[in-house]
Amino acid sequence: MSVRAKFQVTSIESMVAYGGGKQEVVKLTVVNDEANKAWSQYTPQGRIEMHITNPAAVDQLPLGKYFYVDFTEAPAVDPKPAG
Repeated sequence: MSVRAKFQVTSIESMVAYGGGKQEVVKLTVVNDEANKAWSQYTPQGRIEMHITNPAAVDQLPLGKYFYVDFTEAPAVDPKPAG
């Protein structure tokens, strides 16, 4: 079973990453929406904060846009890719 939550990108902040590189801190906040009633009976609440160093990934998360986030159980350690 998985849980799906609807979030909105509410903040994007530029920071200096460890080693002097650049990173963006993208913050997403859960929205009070019908989509979240499956896991929250009353007022849904939640936040995600991602520190992203790949500019192409940041471009996929524009400020103000909405996204579904799916929580699916994962193994403690992912297997190494073949090759």
